[in-house]
This record gives sequence, C-alpha cells and structure tokens, in this order.
Amino acid sequence: MEKTGARRQQVGGGGHSFRPSFCLLSLLSCTLFLLTSCVAARFPGRVRPTVKVGLIAPFEGRYRYIGYDVVYAVRLALQEANVTGGVRGYSVELVAYDDGANSVAAVEQVRKLAIDPAAVAAIGHFREETTAAAADLYAEVGVPLVAPMCIQGIPDEEALVFHIGPEVEEVVGEWVHRLGDLGHVQAALVTEGGPLGMALQRDAQRYRLQVQPVVSPEASDWLEVVKASRVEVVLCDASPVTAGEVVSSLRTAGWRGVFVGGPELSASDFVAVAGVAAEGTEFVTPWPFPADVSGSSEFETAYLAVSNGISPGPLALPAYEAAWVLLEALERDIVARGVPTREGMAEAIAATGRDGLLGRITFDAGQNWKDVSLYWYRIGVDGKPEMLF
Repeated sequence: MEKTGARRQQVGGGGHSFRPSFCLLSLLSCTLFLLTSCVAARFPGRVRPTVKVGLIAPFEGRYRYIGYDVVYAVRLALQEANVTGGVRGYSVELVAYDDGANSVAAVEQVRKLAIDPAAVAAIGHFREETTAAAADLYAEVGVPLVAPMCIQGIPDEEALVFHIGPEVEEVVGEWVHRLGDLGHVQAALVTEGGPLGMALQRDAQRYRLQVQPVVSPEASDWLEVVKASRVEVVLCDASPVTAGEVVSSLRTAGWRGVFVGGPELSASDFVAVAGVAAEGTEFVTPWPFPADVSGSSEFETAYLAVSNGISPGPLALPAYEAAWVLLEALERDIVARGVPTREGMAEAIAATGRDGLLGRITFDAGQNWKDVSLYWYRIGVDGKPEMLF
C-alpha cells in the first residue's frame, strides 16, 4: 500500500498582487491539503475497528509461570487471526490483567476489564479459587468468560462461564478406574478442601472405594496417620507446591506406594519442589502437553517464535484453543448482529463448535465441554511427564 506524504509548495511573490478573497481561498485550500496529506500519511489505508479480548491470569507471585505460559498462546491465536485480515473486518486486541492467583485481585481485575466497552469476552483465571471467586461477577457485568479449569458447581444456569475442562466427577471417575487397574480398592486422600477431594469423598461409596484416611497437609500429624494406615495409594488434591512437599515427605518417611493426582501435578512447580520424589507419580489431565498431540508441531514452532524461545507448558494449548473459541464465536456474533457485543458473544460461544488440537470443543447446557478427553501421565526418572494413555 502506497503512503501519501505532505508536499511542500513555494508561492512566489514576484511583483504579483492578489485580491484578499483569492488569498483567503488559497490559504484554506492549502490548509485542507496539508490536513488531508497528514491524515493520509498517518493512516495509509482504511483503519479496521478494534474489539478486545481480556486475559486474566497470574503474572506475578508463585503462579506467575501460568501467566506467561498462557499469554503467548493467546497472543499467537490473535496474531493468526489479525494477519489474515482480522475477524469480519475487526482487529482483535489482547488486554491482559494480573490477578496474582489472588481471589480478591481476581474480582478487582474483572471490574477493570468490564469498564472497557470494547472488551467483549475474557479468558481466565487458570486457578480454581480465583475462577470461583470471580464467576458470579461475570454475569453481573455481562462479560462471558472461557475458563480452562476444572470447577465444581461452576458455571450454573445464570453464570457466563464456559469452561474448557471436564466436570470434576469425570476426573474422580478416572481416579477410581485407575485404582481398579492397579488392583486397589482403598486409598488415602490428602486434600486442601478442593473440588476433587470433595467429590471423591461424596462418591466413594458409589464406586465401592474406601477413602481413608482423609488428611489435610496442614495437620501436624498427617504423615503419621497416612503411614499408620498402610495404604498403598495416596490420592492428592492440593496445589503443585503442596503436593510436591507431600510426596517428598512420604518418600523420605519410607513410603513406597503410588502417588496419584489431578491436573495440578502437570505444573513444573510440582517436580521442582518434589525433586526425585516425584518419580513414578501419576496424574490425569484434560490438557496433554503439546509434544504429545498429533499435528501440534506447527503450533509449537509458532509459539516459540512469539515467546522468544520459551517452550509451551501444560496450559498453553487450552489457552490457545480458548482464544480460538472466542475468535470463532466473534465471527458468529458479527455475522448475526453486524457488530460484536457482550450479549451476542455469550450466545455465540454457547453455539460454537471448535475443531482444534484438543479435538472438538462444544458446550453442553451446563456450559461444560462436551466429550472431553482425559490423559494419564507418569513422571519419569528425569522429572519429565510421559504419557501413559
């Protein structure tokens, strides 16, 4: 596209005289010419209108690695859309907010996002507690949220939260089936009171599973209680750091059973804290590592280019797919209404079917991901997770 620059013109007096009306006309013409030229130089082509997508995640604090894992993925998806002309004539801009994995901050950041009328949807918060704390507010401000998390009881009928993850009961079912494969009907549970532990205790009788003892890692005697039970399997529903401390303590105390967790244990923090004690740990997750996904090599290459060489972590793919769910919903909304709106985006997300690297993503009546797949990993001697099945 050719840029138009302002041209200088010399007006020579040379003994010529001009009538005042002609001078005024000449001055106005020159002024209009310069203004037009400057505008043309600044805006060489038609400027696309902009719509914004919010990303709320922890960029500081203990979980800052989550923020930087997901921001490059979302940025990549938006870049791919914009480089091909945007979405139905709109450029899509990313606005990122740091909630520090803090529930109070999460609510504050949602309010900040909602002030911007150009922000029509959001992705976040990548922690159960922050997503739960802010969930009701999204309905209040009218901004739909796509949340790649496993949340019990969220969303409800009135919430505007769509989550790219399994329902908590599905993860618990996988735990039970894995214990059956390993030949166990009893397991200890170490829990911080999260949704997986709560669901497991509630449904244990239905699964004919003995969940005992149930201990909190904050209790001073939890280790002695677990060792005294002589269980061969410990299920853990705790944050990556706490889970790392738990398995390290168990191994140091001589326990040689199977340590099993959920998606939290895919985080690098778990292995970093547990060290060699992490070896043999198994965990189930809806989000496979990119290297284990067929056809993901182009994504990995593009991600590395955006991140300046930082490899994608376990939440990169769900963040990328969440962004594309919003992009496809945005197109649907613009086609239906002519302009993107928050209300229209909520309806469009519910109706969107995304065929991507994680398979087909559609949402059921409860705004949960239909037909989600779950993957089992075991941590090897090098501390790297290896896919089992």
